Amino acid sequence: MISTNSISTKLGAAFAASALLLACGSDEAADTDTADTAAPDVSDVDTTDAAPDTIDSVDAVDALDTTDAVDTVDATDADTGPLPLEPCDPIDPSHCLYPFPSNVYLVPDLSRQTGYTLDFGNALPRNLDDKPMDTVPYRRMDGYGVGTPLLVSFPELDRAGLATEFDTAPSLAADAPILWLEQTETGFRRVAYFVDDDTTDPDPVTKTLIVRPAEILREDTRYIVAFRGLKNTRGEAYPASEAFAAYRAGTTAGTPLAKRQATFDAVFTDLAGQGVDKANLQLAWDFHTASCDALHGPVRHMIADAFATTGDKGPVLGDIEVEVLDHETWALEIRGTFEVPHYMEPAPMNRSTGTVWRFHYGPDGKPAQNGTRKAPFWIRIPKSAIPAEGEAAIPHGIAMYGHGQNGEGTQVRGGFLGRIANTYHYVFFATDMWGMSEEDVSGIVDVLFDMSGFPRVSDRLQQGLLNHVLLARTMRERLPTLPEITAKGIVLDPTRLYYTGISQGGIFGASVVALSPDLQRGHLGVPGNNYGFLLTRSRNFDPFFLALSGGYPERWQQLSVLAAIMQLWEGADPVSYMRHLHAEPFEGQGPNEVLLAPAKGDVQVAVSSNEWLARSNIGIAVMTPYDTVRTAPSGAETATYPRTGSGIVLYDFGNPWPNPSENRPPTSDAADPHGKPRQEDHHSRQLIHFLETGEIIDVCSEDGTPGCTPQ
Repeated sequence: MISTNSISTKLGAAFAASALLLACGSDEAADTDTADTAAPDVSDVDTTDAAPDTIDSVDAVDALDTTDAVDTVDATDADTGPLPLEPCDPIDPSHCLYPFPSNVYLVPDLSRQTGYTLDFGNALPRNLDDKPMDTVPYRRMDGYGVGTPLLVSFPELDRAGLATEFDTAPSLAADAPILWLEQTETGFRRVAYFVDDDTTDPDPVTKTLIVRPAEILREDTRYIVAFRGLKNTRGEAYPASEAFAAYRAGTTAGTPLAKRQATFDAVFTDLAGQGVDKANLQLAWDFHTASCDALHGPVRHMIADAFATTGDKGPVLGDIEVEVLDHETWALEIRGTFEVPHYMEPAPMNRSTGTVWRFHYGPDGKPAQNGTRKAPFWIRIPKSAIPAEGEAAIPHGIAMYGHGQNGEGTQVRGGFLGRIANTYHYVFFATDMWGMSEEDVSGIVDVLFDMSGFPRVSDRLQQGLLNHVLLARTMRERLPTLPEITAKGIVLDPTRLYYTGISQGGIFGASVVALSPDLQRGHLGVPGNNYGFLLTRSRNFDPFFLALSGGYPERWQQLSVLAAIMQLWEGADPVSYMRHLHAEPFEGQGPNEVLLAPAKGDVQVAVSSNEWLARSNIGIAVMTPYDTVRTAPSGAETATYPRTGSGIVLYDFGNPWPNPSENRPPTSDAADPHGKPRQEDHHSRQLIHFLETGEIIDVCSEDGTPGCTPQ
């Protein structure tokens, strides 16, 4: 066993790098996202505001110590059944947890909606301290997430002809060597996918084969995956593993494998029905996705319970301060706190001092209120909202702003929002996204070396979503009559309540809109979904992987960790909420619509993750023309302008697409376009028109130029 002290000495640089990553500056002055690393644009600096808030990365590192604290386990994350008899699935003996997502960890449980409890037993990776990841929190799930990738081992694989990130059509070919089937009420349908070439591992012998769904999987659904005819770079076909060959031959009687023979027989029978001869199979298995209740039940319970506490008008605004601003567009800032029912309890860190949070459970096994906690809010009022003496006030709408990566609600001070507010008559407000806000940075850094602590991130994110839902209600019901508003003669129109967010705010915006009974439309700026996918393609997370590799040095471990934690992360991640915007809104809500505005060649958020939505039959289409190189993503639903409903508008600033054979950020010398759409007046006009009417209009090709190129 390697000591904690040796790890701390060896990994000091990784800690520092991860702290620097997570300590990106606020965009209130630079008018960019916290994730942006380019030199600040000071043209929009609000000189009356305090200097941009930043996180002291030195403090974040200094707070770390070398003691090995043990993360406590909530009593209600109790055992739901016996651990699997074997820690690993023998059909892929290369690494424990492969193949992922294996049915060996789906323990029969008739008390769950799907009939299973997800129980990884002792299979999750151990860090350099030889400490296994805590598997108890994963037993909350009754299946795998809807963004789950396949992880398998085919050393030195010849990838020629396999589906790629930007060309998924080969995945649906009749002779495709990899098959992904979804069981429906009437039979099976093919699922589009792509092979994600893990260029982080340069060794073709050890490189994991990552197969990602190119669409969002359905909840509470059985899937079958099968591999046939794969060859290595020498043209040699892969033999089946000893265990899989035994299942295929039906010779497992009297061995420990026998208990799963019926499961594999069902897989072989179903594949035969699709014309697949089991004799040609190199590997095949099935798995089941989690139910809506497992994915979204905790936060939806919290929302209902919180409104029962606060009342239909939401929490009261308190600790109010008003600041008069000397600014080109902004007139006032109102800031204070709102008291939220708190469903968290403190948990210890591993190597740091401070407080982190995870669910506080009640006797019924659901998150329970554990007192209240004050959350901050910021409101920005434009000059256009202050009526001149003797003139009638112009009614202003109300818009929630979602901040960038590990930032805070002060980013509502951005100059581009001031221009929108003043031109289109809106008041903007914001709060921190607890779980991935500035306040959470030290806890995130601490988790990277022992991922047992990840529930501190995923649980608190659901509290963060709740806070946004509560604040939206409060602003609709209480803000128009707030004395600090009425005293200035400001008139607000609470029927014009919308959401807009950028980067991380564009990502979690879909989750907020899907959960809120009050936000029917949202704008998602430079967005994405499925953090397990986004992390590998974001420049911002290179230090994250440096830190993660400090605790989990082998690449297969890192991939396994990311795949595992997404089972908890999906409780907040939009990959599991996109279906519930329009296609299947939560009971009593929606349908909701969103305008997604990615930027081609974005080095911080992978654009292709948005394309999955248009293949998922959930009412989100790609607006065409999409791009001069890729007319439209393969297999995607498309629409032309004008469109009433959700859509994806690609903004093109001349950046090339990333290399489809690499799961890395784009490496072009061109400037990162991540912060550019928000600076364009025609983009602002498009997003406001959508928020107010639900219609996506063409503001991009008025000069005849295809695609959304700046005018």
